[in-house]
Amino acid sequence: MNKEDKKKKKDKGFSLLKGSVFPSEISDKNTVREEGNGIFARVLIVDDDEGVRSLLNDLLVESNYMVDTASCGEEALKKIRVSTYDLIVTDLRMRGMHGLEVIKEVKAIDPGVDVIVMTGYASVNSAVESMKAGAVDYITKPFNSDQIRLVVDKNIERRKFQRLASEREFYKILSSIDGLTELYNYRYFHQYLQMELERGKRYKRPLSLIMLDIDDFKEYNDRYGHPVGDLVLKNLSTILRSATRGCDVICRYGGEEFAIILPETNKKESAIVCERIRKAVENTNLVDEKGNSIGNIRITAGLASFPVDASSKNELIEKTDKALYQGK
Repeated sequence: MNKEDKKKKKDKGFSLLKGSVFPSEISDKNTVREEGNGIFARVLIVDDDEGVRSLLNDLLVESNYMVDTASCGEEALKKIRVSTYDLIVTDLRMRGMHGLEVIKEVKAIDPGVDVIVMTGYASVNSAVESMKAGAVDYITKPFNSDQIRLVVDKNIERRKFQRLASEREFYKILSSIDGLTELYNYRYFHQYLQMELERGKRYKRPLSLIMLDIDDFKEYNDRYGHPVGDLVLKNLSTILRSATRGCDVICRYGGEEFAIILPETNKKESAIVCERIRKAVENTNLVDEKGNSIGNIRITAGLASFPVDASSKNELIEKTDKALYQGK
């Protein structure tokens, strides 16, 4: 994957597809910018007291935060609609819009932003109401500089760890996905099949495997070109998702060959799925990216099941592949 593709995927995010798993979104709003040893997060301070705004601004700027200020809730909401912040620090008692209203409005505009409230009447009730509205923490007045730094740093650091965790999960999932079809790949196929087979043995439950490929795909590629061939593979992956259950795992086994793992499914039930897929493929008129018809494709499928046909992963794959070859 080149740098431009990675950027597009980061900007767009991924949706959840049956047969593949993508995080629906890795939001830039959760990104804490880092340079050297400093943490460059954007913080918005909301308070109707100019002295408080100035004090907090100076304190957080010294801690390497990028700070913006608003003198009331209404001004804060205007800024949030046009700019992105990692953290908002707002007073609870202000002229005009009350702090709790600010929190609710802020979370409606940007659910991912964290909000810390400031209160001079620290009580369990005020803290609870703030948390219910969506705040993550609170600071009490009169201020203690060390407390402010501690609370802000703690929440920014938490966002940083959340981002890193999301990225690790994202790349872990990405390593199991075929880039073209967005189905699971060959590596994941072997891992999942082994896991499901062990579960089937433990609980004495059936498991079936379907392997299929596109008939005369090389001739199709030679006639229309590889870009159209790639489009055919993408269209077939969509058909496979629509013709199978949510619990079935669809993988691109390699080239024009696909594998479908069907947990809790015996051979007779899997044969029905095979026939449903075959009809769906044959009845689908494929079109290219310009909407021009490129006709229909045909597939051949093989099927084998545990425990009636095989007792191990390799044996199940071998029997399924042999059934596919006989079908050809």
